[in-house]
Amino acid sequence: IRRCWEGGPIQESPNESSHVRKIRVIVQNLEKRSALASELIDKYSPDVMLAQEINIYSETNLKSFLTSNVSSMGYGTAISSNEQITNIRKVFAPYENAFFIKKKTIIARTKGIQFVSFHGYNGQPFKNVDKLVKHVEAVLSILTAGPTVFAG
Repeated sequence: IRRCWEGGPIQESPNESSHVRKIRVIVQNLEKRSALASELIDKYSPDVMLAQEINIYSETNLKSFLTSNVSSMGYGTAISSNEQITNIRKVFAPYENAFFIKKKTIIARTKGIQFVSFHGYNGQPFKNVDKLVKHVEAVLSILTAGPTVFAG
């Protein structure tokens, strides 16, 4: 696992309870490796997992990844939580990479926090940073007010 963050304290938004709590979050680029997301959830028991390059059809616990933005081949981004997930939105990069692939981002709310699993336009084949900025702007334009974790 490349990054594992036990966050906290997280202060919930004013219209929710005002207690402080810790949330264990895993952010992982799975590099399309079979069943890796399910394996990480089983091993680390995170409260929330933000996955990029998930191979959704290989996961052994698909119930954990009902919140996803994947291609017909099953590759993309996903969010898993041990609590209910709401306000799910999907964003596609405004530009295609090489081979006509559009990067996918998933946004959802759980635990009173908006989570963004971002898999950004990487500029292939010409490393055009302006197009990455446009992708970030497309995501930012639909976020709602309140606490947000943006990772990818």
